[in-house]
Amino acid sequence: MIRAAALCSFLALPIAGLACDGARTGGGETAAVHAQGDPASCAKKAALVGGSCSYSTGMMAQRVIAEGTPWSFAGTLSATEDALASRVAAPFSVGPDAVRVIANEVLESIADAGLTDARINLEGRLLDVDGVQYFVLTGYQQLNS
Repeated sequence: MIRAAALCSFLALPIAGLACDGARTGGGETAAVHAQGDPASCAKKAALVGGSCSYSTGMMAQRVIAEGTPWSFAGTLSATEDALASRVAAPFSVGPDAVRVIANEVLESIADAGLTDARINLEGRLLDVDGVQYFVLTGYQQLNS
């Protein structure tokens, strides 16, 4: 039993050494694609959730992930004070159609990194629910200025 465990560890070490942290190099890109946090979980910070319901936010994030289509946007996050009737926390919007960004743990990691005003590439899933376009972040990358 001990020999089998040692053999598995020995074989796994070279593979772990080849693992990539997701950083992209070359082509002028300066940052790695990040996906810190669970995209289906509501952000914990009151500044992002505000007076909205964390349960509704988490449930909508799960729905967008399950039913939405892949979508990405390069630009900046625009803060919004408009509360949604759905009680889903979406403190930012992106794009000319004001797509609402759900306050999930990935958005929280963007806020923690101080990138809410930076130009970033956002990746995730998009779903229209009752005329509101919801966007759940699954990853992001800071872009060169």
